[in-house]
This record gives sequence, structure tokens and C-alpha cells, in this order.
Amino acid sequence: MERLLALSNRINAVLQAIASAAGWIFFLATFVIVFDVITRKFGFQIPGFGSTRLQELEWHCHAALFSFWIGFAYVKNAHVRVDIALAAARPRTQAWVELAGCVLFALPYCLLAIYLSGDFAWLAFKLNEHSDSVSGLPYRVVPKTFLFLGLVLLLAAVLSVMTRVVVYLFGPAHLRSRSAFAGAKAH
Repeated sequence: MERLLALSNRINAVLQAIASAAGWIFFLATFVIVFDVITRKFGFQIPGFGSTRLQELEWHCHAALFSFWIGFAYVKNAHVRVDIALAAARPRTQAWVELAGCVLFALPYCLLAIYLSGDFAWLAFKLNEHSDSVSGLPYRVVPKTFLFLGLVLLLAAVLSVMTRVVVYLFGPAHLRSRSAFAGAKAH
């Protein structure tokens, strides 16, 4: 069980490092948005890099942010959850529901979405897909690859949470406090 917790801790550390590094994209996105708004307001455009390219760069940045933060958000329980039904439940009940949700929903979703998004990105690469707009950005494979990588990170996060839940449910009592999963408080 110690090894499972160590594995989960390593996964969480990698997810945190990736999310922290990707945080710099937030500053790039902010700069691009502000620059686009200002240049449109005053009618100044950089030749060959108009508002269309800037707007597409904005959503490329948003795709990267979402993709590189989603795994870390899941292990830190910072994602959207509807826990009204479990708010008063005992921690073990919450753990069983979390494990069932991971096995029945999160894992199949991640595996299918990784498979499909991999094909999605590969096809964009093979076809040298670019923006539909004449003045848009080339290399549509980049945001599609971000999506694929984000789903891989989400799968890693799901495995990390599942590992912690397994330790919580089946491990020795002294490991429960170290295996607190997805926001549940160990008793």
C-alpha cells in the first residue's frame, strides 16, 4: 500500500509540475487578448498577423490551459462536482462512490476519448490541417494535440485518485490520513 501511495504522489507531482509550467500560458493568453482588443479598438493591425490570427491564438492558449490543468484540477478536487447526495455520507461511502465513478465512468471515458482524440490529432497532422480562415493560423494539429495530452493527464489523475481510494478502503488504518482522496477527509 505504501508503494501505491508513492505512485500516486509521483503522479500528483508530475501533474502539479505540468500545471505550474502551463500557468505561464495564462500570461501569454492575457497578453494576446489585451493586444487584440487594443489593436482592434485603434484600428492598428500588424501586417500578416491580424485579428483572426490573434483570436485563434487565444483559443489555442485556452486549449493548452484547459488541457494541462485538468489532471491537476481533478486530483485537487478543484473540478465541478455535484456532491449534494453525498454531502452527509460517511467517508467510506464517499470513497466507494468515488471508486465506482472512476471505474464505471472516468476510466472508460478517458480511454475512449484518448483513442478518438489521438486519431483527431493524427489526422490533422497527416492532412496538414490549418484554419478555415484565409488569414488564420496554420498547424491545427497543435490544439488537437493539446486535447489528446490533456486527456492523457486526466487519465493519470483518475488512476492517482483511484489508487488513493483503494488505499483508503483496503489499506491499513495508519495510511488512511495519507490517502485522503478527492477532498474526502480521512478518519
